[in-house]
Order: sequence, then C-alpha cells, then structure tokens
Amino acid sequence: MTHSGRIVTLLTDFGLHDHFAAAVKGVLLGLNPGLTLVDVSHLVPPQDVRTGAFVLGQAYGCFPPGTVHLAVVDPGVGTSRRLLAATAGGHFFVAPDNGILSYVEKGNEDFRAYGITADHYYRKPVSPTFHGRDILAPIAAWISRDIPIHQLGDQLQDPVRIPVPVPERVQEGLVQAAVLAVDHFGNLITNLTPGHLPAFDPGGPLPFKVLAGRREVSAFHQTYGEGEDGEVFLVTGSSGYVEIAIKGAPASSALGLRPGSPIGVVLGTDRP
Repeated sequence: MTHSGRIVTLLTDFGLHDHFAAAVKGVLLGLNPGLTLVDVSHLVPPQDVRTGAFVLGQAYGCFPPGTVHLAVVDPGVGTSRRLLAATAGGHFFVAPDNGILSYVEKGNEDFRAYGITADHYYRKPVSPTFHGRDILAPIAAWISRDIPIHQLGDQLQDPVRIPVPVPERVQEGLVQAAVLAVDHFGNLITNLTPGHLPAFDPGGPLPFKVLAGRREVSAFHQTYGEGEDGEVFLVTGSSGYVEIAIKGAPASSALGLRPGSPIGVVLGTDRP
C-alpha cells in the first residue's frame, strides 16, 4: 500500500465540542494529504485509559493491514511518561505509554513497541498540554509515509500494561469475574465468554446465576430485544464477551456498576 492511500484511525477522549480532534486531523493531513482518516471515537470518558484500551482492542482488527492507529487518552500529558510507536499484527499504533495498547499487546505475539525520542519529527513548538497534536499526530503521519518505525527511538521491553482481568474460580461453585467496559447503551461487557459458563439449553433453566451489584441474573437471551421490559439478562455480544443488559434501560446505572466492578458466577444453581 502506498502512503497516499493509507488509513489513520483516531481514538481520543477529546469530545466533540472543542477544536482538539480537528487540530490533530489538520496536522495529519498537512503531512500526508492523501490520508483516509477514520474516527473510532472521540467520546472515551475523560482520562479513562481502561475504556480506551478496550475500544481500541475491539476496533483495530476490522481495518486492513498497514493501518496506523492513533490513540490519545493521555492523563499524564506533559509529564515524564513515555510516548510510543508500536507494531502488531500488521498494524501500527501511536499512543502514550500508559496501557492503552494492552489489549493489542495481549492479542499479538509479534507486538513490538518503540519509545518516541526522534524529536525532529515533532511539530514545533511543542505544547506541554497537547502532545496529541504536536508529537503523536506527526509521528502517525510520518509512519503513514513509510518512515521505519525503529527510526523513532529504541525498542521498549517494558511498556506499561493494564492488567486485563480473567475469570478466576475462587472457591468451589464460585467464579470471580469483572466488568471490562460499558457501551453507549449502558450494557455491561464482562470478561466472561460462553466458554467460561456451563453448557445450557436455550430457553431452559440456567445451571448458574450471575451476581451483579445487588441483583441475581439468571436469564440468557440471544438478542437485546428478547424478554420483558425491565428484565435483567445475559447476552453474548458482538465482541464475544457475555454482557449484562436490561431491556429498555441502561444496565450500568440500574445496577451501579462500571469498568472494573466485580461480578460473581455461582455454579450449579439448577441442582436440587
């Protein structure tokens, strides 16, 4: 793929009311006018690196190899935290070194990260409060123009990682799980997959129940539209993870849960 046809995706917590996202796009296009820019989201909750990491992990694989993914959720902007460029699975990534690439790294054995120190690629002067515009966007643009990633700085062996929780059996009949993310509709995306749960017959009683907040969830539907209004139920979402949803209402606010909140799975509830 020639650099004139390259795709750069943007994932930020900049919101839509200010000039920040537009300024980043302007810098990208100034260095490579032939880019195709795709907004993944600019509505990541402010400074929520964990949610940004999950969203990026779900989105990047839908793009063709060679895509450059610019992720700027950067509560440490202007501090001594590092900036990095990375490659994984045929894709490129540019981001602060704060764990936002954790899902990308976990899913790719060929993940390689490089600290960004080649300041001759930066936009000058560099604002200490807007590295997304002055450092990360130019670096993404230069990568899209086929600058070898190793020219940006030394390879890092210790990029920051956010622990991605996995379900754990903590005692007989009890699995400890967690909420990974909350989507726009308030559905709670857990770290459970169908493979973590006992087999069951659709429409029949479940051999388990999920403890979420102060509620017990014991219904499993195939779609969000099934069930009764206000019913709390489980559904396998498009990410492959089991979600907790409420028909007609956001489960996150109704149950008082958010990313990182613990949930439990009690096994064997169909036994006498």
